[in-house]
Amino acid sequence: MAKSMKKIGLAAAMRGISGDELHAREMAEAVAALCAGYRERTSDAHKKSWGQFFTGPQIAAFMASLFEAPRSEAVRILDPGAGTGVLGICATNEILGRFAARVHLTAVEKEPGVAKILRKSLAAAQRRWGERLQYNVVEDDFLDLARRERQIANFDYAIGNPPYFKMSPSDARGGDAPNAYARFIEVALGMLADGGQLCFIIPRSFSSGCYFKNFRRRLHSVARLDHVHVFGSRTDAFRQDGVLQENIIVLYKKTQAPNASVVISSSQGESDLAERGIHSVPRTRVIAEARGSSVFLPTNVRDLGVMDLVAGWTGTLASMGLDVSTGPVVPFRSERLLRQKSSTATVPLLWLQHVRPGLVTWPLDGGFRKPEHIKRSAGTKLLVPNRTYVLIRRFSAKEDPRRLVAGAYLAGSLPGALLGLENHVNFVHRLGGEMSPREAMGLAALLNSELIDAYFRISSGNTQVSATELRALPLPPAALLDAIAARVSEGQSAGAAVNGVLGEA
Repeated sequence: MAKSMKKIGLAAAMRGISGDELHAREMAEAVAALCAGYRERTSDAHKKSWGQFFTGPQIAAFMASLFEAPRSEAVRILDPGAGTGVLGICATNEILGRFAARVHLTAVEKEPGVAKILRKSLAAAQRRWGERLQYNVVEDDFLDLARRERQIANFDYAIGNPPYFKMSPSDARGGDAPNAYARFIEVALGMLADGGQLCFIIPRSFSSGCYFKNFRRRLHSVARLDHVHVFGSRTDAFRQDGVLQENIIVLYKKTQAPNASVVISSSQGESDLAERGIHSVPRTRVIAEARGSSVFLPTNVRDLGVMDLVAGWTGTLASMGLDVSTGPVVPFRSERLLRQKSSTATVPLLWLQHVRPGLVTWPLDGGFRKPEHIKRSAGTKLLVPNRTYVLIRRFSAKEDPRRLVAGAYLAGSLPGALLGLENHVNFVHRLGGEMSPREAMGLAALLNSELIDAYFRISSGNTQVSATELRALPLPPAALLDAIAARVSEGQSAGAAVNGVLGEA
């Protein structure tokens, strides 16, 4: 049904929603079809300015299915940033179909074109459910509304796909949440009655690192994480909007009563939700209080084994006398210094594409159009000494099977006394000295191993590899890194070398 409605436009699609004759799934698909029509008529720039990434009916129905039974026959649902209404309608269908006698749905949406579709979608849903559904569409900015209208509260459920954009600490809409989606969570939780549930699909970026630390601590002081669904694909959940993002679905309960475990489910995307893996993990293994309430997401028994092994390591980059920094060359700020060809006045410039698993390849053969040279006169503020480093890509490519790609760069491998490192490259270096070749080779091999890649996926919520996360990464004793380097020197792959050394340890 959704596929045919994409072809016939808004008015005809709405005539197709006849109410009682449609089942819940068909209703959601019809709304999604209207959303597709809006998407086709609207520029990417407009959608981005509003933070619009629309939820498909299959994911929306799954989110609604996570809710527990309410405590009364009449319940209130909040859908902040409601879009075309698919989430609120799926929640209504789920709750009226299984739990409650009556629902009142409050849907908040500011963008006028989407709000128009929202009103028609909810009117169609009301024709299906009759007096059992009452709704209210509020055309306003949800965060502004919450700041002005304190009496909007005591909801039993909140379901949402909030907008994603950075927020300034000076933003009048409140809080020190660094992104709009985090602020939506805080405000929606504040509007729930005690014991109410919140189910949002959000980026995973909040789950680790310093950036969201204060937000995580506040969140976990007022709400209990009951369920997390992890998507293996970074594109599938919002593939129609071309979003590259680590997306998860979270179910929080507004309570301070602790739970013994958290349910973690996983699928590659939406098409295999029915075959999702499900297991229960002790809460202490999911929320790491000692690491700023970071959220670890082991999706299977193997992941728990990886966590156990790595958690037993007590080393860090700092304990080895090492640190990690970000390449200082920002291309658009240094454009006048960049050169396509080598000369006596230039030194090599390394981009993330030069970093390959275990090694650094420079220059790159045909097809690479970025300048691979930078003027030596850039000086030591932009250039680094030609020493031994471990270079790490800050970003992984779209759907890249690896999140960590590291290469050992050995001193003097490239000409000149200095090197340029572009801003999308992190580099590990020794404070006040130089790494040994064996040290660099062992560390690069470890970072390229499936073991560390798995640990990073479990512990990190970012699409990029930050220096902060690398500093926090547990490392094995230096002797084991040396043994790994020895095996790599003998021709073993990073994975074989790491598995062999750790298996004998």
